[in-house]
Amino acid sequence: MAKKSSPLNYVYAIGMAVTAIGFMLPIFSAFGGNITMNGFNLVGKGDSIMKIAVLLVFIGAVAGVAVQFIPNNSLYKIIALIVTVAGGLYCFFNTSDVGIKLAGKFLGTGFYMIIIGWCIAAAGIILKRK
Repeated sequence: MAKKSSPLNYVYAIGMAVTAIGFMLPIFSAFGGNITMNGFNLVGKGDSIMKIAVLLVFIGAVAGVAVQFIPNNSLYKIIALIVTVAGGLYCFFNTSDVGIKLAGKFLGTGFYMIIIGWCIAAAGIILKRK
């Protein structure tokens, strides 16, 4: 008999997909939305470590969605979530050229979607363990 699939199995993948979509939306928005920067625009800014950290946010999110199709994938899910969160936290706390207080005033929809995606993915991991 086939194993029943629970809708809770997909909460993690939905969270990681929301994170990947948030990366493509404007993370920073200024002057009423006339100047916007998504994650791919941020890859061109800063030093090479910052570029890698920005890419880790997207790569970790896409890998998290892909991991959903691998059987017995709990450890891979946790690793993908850690990679994307670590990359995002590094980027946010190392905005030395702009400053955290100034950058906080110009946060866009993408930034909030990334944070929400991380929370949904973490909830998916927690719910799956029960």
